[in-house]
Amino acid sequence: MKIALFCGGPSSEHEVSILSTQSILQHIDRKKYDVSIFYITKDLRSAHFNPENRLIIPTDTASYHSLLDGIERNLTQIDLAFLGGIHGEFAEDGRLQAILDFFDIPYSGSDYAASALAMDKYRSTAYIVSQLPIRTPRTFYVDISVNIQNPFHAYPVILKPNNLGSSVGVVIATSSEELEIEAQKLLEEQHLKKALIQEYISHAVELSCSCLESKEGTFTQLPPIEIKPQKRDFFDYDSKYERGGSIEIVPPQSVSAAISRRISGLACDIHQLLGCKTYTRSDFLVRGKEIYYLETNTLPGMTATSLLPQEAQAAGISFKDLITFLIEHN
Repeated sequence: MKIALFCGGPSSEHEVSILSTQSILQHIDRKKYDVSIFYITKDLRSAHFNPENRLIIPTDTASYHSLLDGIERNLTQIDLAFLGGIHGEFAEDGRLQAILDFFDIPYSGSDYAASALAMDKYRSTAYIVSQLPIRTPRTFYVDISVNIQNPFHAYPVILKPNNLGSSVGVVIATSSEELEIEAQKLLEEQHLKKALIQEYISHAVELSCSCLESKEGTFTQLPPIEIKPQKRDFFDYDSKYERGGSIEIVPPQSVSAAISRRISGLACDIHQLLGCKTYTRSDFLVRGKEIYYLETNTLPGMTATSLLPQEAQAAGISFKDLITFLIEHN
């Protein structure tokens, strides 16, 4: 079976994608699969190559083609485009899946429609809370290209992009001055004109939970994982990828077994409602007995220390077997 591991891409998670793909490359069953790498640059050029045991990005510019040309030249004969190692906008918002659909190339994970819906935090959370007995923090979608106003008239609040992953650009603003500064950063660094201002849920436990779906449509509810940021007030980008940035505990210690089971069920309910396939990871907050839904990630991180592999390990699924599952159940 010929598998092309996709990595890179134009998003702010480009470097994280390379780490995920390196980890996948180390754990994928090379005896079972004929593995190649399809690398996408930040400006949407591409290179297709056969890897050794380490992922080394080609430096010879002559080996690169435009994205569409590279797909047509190199991938029309593969059995599967494995998207588990590519993250962020372009991959998680459905655009890459739509391109692969155009070329009739099978790929892992959710289709373009489910990906686009899940990536839109404002619309997806509104839809989920309309369908399930669950809350989400009160949220406003606001214009940050003009003088930003705090609709809550109290601090702290969460400011975050609507369509970015890995907590890129997410901050806790404690004053109107800080909110204005952080909004300006989103405008200049991420080129966003709108963002979410969200109610800050204090004294909450951060949890994430993944769902696996077989090609027969049966679901495996994985145990939630509790996240304890060590250097920040919440699980931001640095907490996720800095050494010692957070402690993850699976199964959770700070919530009851009943709430853990409830979250495992909710993760698969949300997966189904969004129309996702094969796997997702959803994020939650718990305060007391109240569960708040935050968002769903259709292409969660796949390094050895990422949340999904840790949850799978706790359920008795090795990283190698997890990758095999994600390949086979499409």
